Amino acid sequence: MSIQKHLLLSALLVATLCAFAQGIPADQWTPSERQFVENAKNLYQQQGIQYTNEQASIAVQQMRQKQNSATRGIPESEWTPQEKSFVEASRRQYATSGVQFSPEQARLSVHSMREQIAKFTGAAGAMQVIASGNVSPAFEAPRPQPSVPAASAASEEQLAREISSWQKTNYPLSIKGRRDGFDINGRPVLDPEGTIFNYAFDVNSGFITYAVRTSRGVTIKTISAAPNSQPLVIASGNQGRSGWELQTTTGKQLSGSTLSLLSDGFLVGRSSSAFRYQSGKGVQSVAIPDGYFITPLQHGNVGATGYVLLEKEGATGGNDPVAGLFSSAKAIGSILGVNKKEDYFLMNVSTGKLFPINVAADGKQVTLMSQCRQVNWAISDCQKAQTFESVFGTDGMKNNSHYYWLVNWVGTPSGPVAFTLEDGLRKLYVTDLSTGKKVLAFERTFGIADWNIEQAGDARVSVKAKLAFEWKEIPDAVALLQSTNF
Repeated sequence: MSIQKHLLLSALLVATLCAFAQGIPADQWTPSERQFVENAKNLYQQQGIQYTNEQASIAVQQMRQKQNSATRGIPESEWTPQEKSFVEASRRQYATSGVQFSPEQARLSVHSMREQIAKFTGAAGAMQVIASGNVSPAFEAPRPQPSVPAASAASEEQLAREISSWQKTNYPLSIKGRRDGFDINGRPVLDPEGTIFNYAFDVNSGFITYAVRTSRGVTIKTISAAPNSQPLVIASGNQGRSGWELQTTTGKQLSGSTLSLLSDGFLVGRSSSAFRYQSGKGVQSVAIPDGYFITPLQHGNVGATGYVLLEKEGATGGNDPVAGLFSSAKAIGSILGVNKKEDYFLMNVSTGKLFPINVAADGKQVTLMSQCRQVNWAISDCQKAQTFESVFGTDGMKNNSHYYWLVNWVGTPSGPVAFTLEDGLRKLYVTDLSTGKKVLAFERTFGIADWNIEQAGDARVSVKAKLAFEWKEIPDAVALLQSTNF
């Protein structure tokens, strides 16, 4: 078997299903599967990708297969020698703690390990196809449109007075996304001008910033979470091939390759710098250290914490196949606990202080294989690959290895706090960004399946993690930090 086929093995297990499976017809879907497809179409639409009926049918079939496989695990008769060694090592580790490592746990652990490694070997395999030149773009970049003039100019002082007059929200807030827009304590917020495709909020201040896509371009607005609040336009513009071109209502022009919404404005990033616009305050420049760039997606609350997420330049090897293979090898080592791959950092925009995060950038890519020839039940030889960054997988579900789902940070009365799922998805940490104190909240040897945080109106932050088939919760993460010694 060629080296290329070895590298493509895990990725092609999924790609083969996409190439040959007929999928589950829509009339055979369960209500929950119909809801899943509806959510997937909406998520793909937000990413600018079409989600076809054929993809939906195959995705439902894959979801059923994954559920069956996750329930049964991988039989011992199908384990590789390396997997057998891994299971034996896990049994010894459990035995030292006086805990039995059951055959069922072993089967599930091998299944979990294969899923994690497949994400990175899939990216490495795609590199082999890329090196051959048989690569096609995932989708064509949008053509630049004429700039959209901002609303009537106003001064920052006028804007600040308008915002300061908003009703205060000194009560618990729950802000959740919906298909178009978001809900504030169950009250839907929509915009008649167009589709709300992104938003950021701070439950402490009650301030929300959201972006609306219209036929003329993009409009950015700010609004209070208080009832009957009316939105204010703070900027408008367009995204073209060269990046974002924006103009605020106060007359300031900003341009850059990335746009991140903040609860009190927005952030425009370039390769070595960024510019933060705060409604009613103006523009602040942010210097980015050499060798890093601001990630296009900021899951945390930049406005309330003063921290932004950075990624190392060339973390995945770029277009160099050898560097890509080396990066994937390090990512696999991070999964197995052999080494670290700290490709992301939280940076204080005022001091420049960096906090490293053991998360591999390789996980942000998803790969679609095409023109595949099935060699046997486990291997296909594919001629073309489409690789692109996406927070969602090719089946419409979350790409759980994407940095967006692994790093979050919020402001609390005690200071900014970060939540990071690191070490190959095995450990969920809570970090006090003011002091650097970092404590372990949850750990699972075979990976944490899912997690989330929720900030109440009193700024108390709870964190939940799905360990195997059960959710566990820490109701107050700040209390955990304060009660745990270094």
